[in-house]
Amino acid sequence: MIDFPKKLSVEITTKCNLHCEICPKHSPNYHQPESDIEYATFAQLKTVFPYINSLILNGIGEPLLHHEIEKLIAFAGMYMPRGSLIGFQTNGVLLSYEKMKELVRAGLNRICVSIDSLMPVKGLHEPESGRLALEAIHQVKSNGAMHLQSGIEIVITTDNIDQIIPTIKEALKYEINFIILSHLIPYSSETAQKVAYETNNEEAVKIFKKWVNVLQNSDYTVDDWLDLMKKKALPEYFPEENEPYKLFKDMYDEAIKKGLTLNMKNLIKRDARLLDELNSVFEEVQRLSEKNDISIQIPRTNPTPLRKCDFLEEKCMYIGVDGEISPCYFLWHSFTCYISGLKKSVKRWSFGNIKNNDPLEIYNNKAYTEFRKSVLSYDFPYCYDCNFALCDLMEVEDFIYDCYTNTIPCGACLWCGGLFYCLI
Repeated sequence: MIDFPKKLSVEITTKCNLHCEICPKHSPNYHQPESDIEYATFAQLKTVFPYINSLILNGIGEPLLHHEIEKLIAFAGMYMPRGSLIGFQTNGVLLSYEKMKELVRAGLNRICVSIDSLMPVKGLHEPESGRLALEAIHQVKSNGAMHLQSGIEIVITTDNIDQIIPTIKEALKYEINFIILSHLIPYSSETAQKVAYETNNEEAVKIFKKWVNVLQNSDYTVDDWLDLMKKKALPEYFPEENEPYKLFKDMYDEAIKKGLTLNMKNLIKRDARLLDELNSVFEEVQRLSEKNDISIQIPRTNPTPLRKCDFLEEKCMYIGVDGEISPCYFLWHSFTCYISGLKKSVKRWSFGNIKNNDPLEIYNNKAYTEFRKSVLSYDFPYCYDCNFALCDLMEVEDFIYDCYTNTIPCGACLWCGGLFYCLI
């Protein structure tokens, strides 16, 4: 039985007019040349368009740099179902009132502006382009394009936490419909210092905090556990049957029963103050969204142990500027990231090219079908919770299999833990 994607993201250009330090273009193994998708390549998707409810014209580049963007929007709109969404995310620099009118006339009905802050902050983008873009969108909506959905995305870093609430309040003046908050994927060791989340999953943190409390109530400290861990690294070490050891073992036994591992190094060094501060901001954001009746996506500060891959659950398909088909955002490009102080190289996954085969045939080929089935079983390790992270199996770019013998690289992906969001 043939299956159909429901959401499509198409990278129409890899060119950009900004040079953001948090962009994957700065990653050591990102080698995609700057180019635009050809109209003939985009037209190959006409067999898919009748089945999807959302088309996002985004990738690594700035969509407004594609000189035929209106033509692409109009072409897709001829085939897509009534009521479906066509949109993209922009840095807003090139968005004027006249350009916005042309886009809406072509069939655009959803647009998201990426904003660091709408207040001047050292080290962040100047807010003026974001403000002008929101003004242009609001003006078009006020002049009749009431069907147009508009919103903002903020990538959270330690630089802009205190600007999230003021920026959202300012954006609300432009009658936006949605807000997307997402954490930072650091593509360099320098930007890794700016993340505002941790990789210990929520349940692991609960277990750790519970047993630290038991430890301290028994008049011991975490230093006693650290001493045990140092000794365990010695080949001649045999554990003494002392109380800290028993508590340590009981903590691990509880984690194992729940199918979890504990990364003690990360658990001990966690910055609870930062996470508490951010969660307070998120609570206020939630109140603002409810008060103003707008939709919002708020990330977690810790991955959830109940993983959910929105990309595969919602039947997304990702098309590169060169026509290659990938299953998700994580595997759309080759890059290196530095999460939790660990270097992870990711190699682009492709199941075929729309220049050579019908995209529906590719979506239903054996390899792609088996990939979706494997991911949706969620039977893969929590790599960042492991004391061996990242092991030789997961660190390398040329992934073969994980410690569960799965041939999918999802154990090192935190998208399904609820940390990252994008327009889909």
